Amino acid sequence: MARLYLIRHAQSANNAIWDGSDHTAGREPDPEITEIGHRQAQTLAEHMSHPHAEVRQHPFVPAEEFHFGLTHVYCSLMTRSILTAEYIASACGLELQALSDVFEKFGIYDVGDDGNLQGLPGPGRDYFTQRFPRLKLPQEFNDDGWWNRPVENESAFIARMQKVVNEFRQRLDQSDETIALVAHGDFIDQFVNELMGVVRHQPNYDNHWVANWAFHNTSISRIDFVNGAHNVVYMNRIDHLPNELVTW
Repeated sequence: MARLYLIRHAQSANNAIWDGSDHTAGREPDPEITEIGHRQAQTLAEHMSHPHAEVRQHPFVPAEEFHFGLTHVYCSLMTRSILTAEYIASACGLELQALSDVFEKFGIYDVGDDGNLQGLPGPGRDYFTQRFPRLKLPQEFNDDGWWNRPVENESAFIARMQKVVNEFRQRLDQSDETIALVAHGDFIDQFVNELMGVVRHQPNYDNHWVANWAFHNTSISRIDFVNGAHNVVYMNRIDHLPNELVTW
């Protein structure tokens, strides 16, 4: 049996000022996490490294151990994801690896004076090796900027998510790994849709929330892979957070 924990990043500077629009005044293309975000990430890491924090064992795979038992920690190349994942990897004594296809819908972008989204390159390899020396970068990554392309459209986003989900399905159907993947709200939403064959309910994607599923900052969602089956054990758990640290 394998497990995948989908974790939304800690509160970013953009989350803190979000008004329901991609055109929020003061929005940053690749934001840092806030002071609250650092506290969320530290609390999350303490929870995921605790020896008795994960008591929800699979009903058909009895176990006497009640910890998360992570074997791998992955993140996107977006700053808020890396900063969150660093706390987990450090607390669990694991290597942190970035995945090039794991990032928020649209990629890195800014909003032009005309209101249109404009793709930005994102940092290159030198930036990451200097700021995040423990982060293992994708082999194909170079100094041109990890994004360096137009804003991702809806069809490209869906195609990317299908590719990512298929790769994780093929890997976890044949392994006993326990993976923490620190990603983004839109990414996690569509990951669950694709894996479980859930239709994107269009009214949900036409309003400000733009998702079938809602995820708080540093929320944990667990999927078990057992004998070709994919079971969502829970979604959007924030038990590790005190009330004052619960944010969107």
